[in-house]
Amino acid sequence: MTDAYAQARMNHHVFSKPRKALRGPHRPIALRQEYITDSKTTLVLSPQGDAQSVTAYKVKDQDGRTIFTASGKISLKSAWYITLPGGDREVTLATGAPRLAPAFGNFSISLRNAAASDTKSAAEKELTLIVERHGRVLQSFDVIDGDRKVAEVCESIRHNEKLALKASSRRGHRPALDVVMTPGVDMSLVAVIAVIASDSVYGSESS
Repeated sequence: MTDAYAQARMNHHVFSKPRKALRGPHRPIALRQEYITDSKTTLVLSPQGDAQSVTAYKVKDQDGRTIFTASGKISLKSAWYITLPGGDREVTLATGAPRLAPAFGNFSISLRNAAASDTKSAAEKELTLIVERHGRVLQSFDVIDGDRKVAEVCESIRHNEKLALKASSRRGHRPALDVVMTPGVDMSLVAVIAVIASDSVYGSESS
């Protein structure tokens, strides 16, 4: 599969509005401050287990080193979880909600920004990100903070042995994901979003 062909597939957007270019946030965004990037960063999320498992991914850097493991489960209360190094239990990090038509396939993530200044009030530390779904065949998601796209999650061409080209073949499919994020964004936060985005499209049986 050529890069040109792959890019052409990427351009078949679910929504017609133009996509934003990657731009860093106005202030750092984080669930965990130790994972905030200081430069543009590319990660690969590799699925662990089979399609019957609770959605889980191993997060690797460009050199193939494992940074942490992310796992997610969509519940009736719209709660997601992530396991970080040293953790011994699942911890609720953020709440999410699907967005209805005409933005079907999008969702929002609300969290308390761990990177916010201590001088900020509790309300000022609250943050909501919008995740926009794009692509009719090859799936991708843009993470939007206000007027800026701060990260992008894409179904990986290089790291998948096969791609789910039809909607009927997506159920239970667990693709590897390529993630690109701007400086000032927490890698663990984007990993959480990527897991949720993947499960929203491919839907593990255990969700």
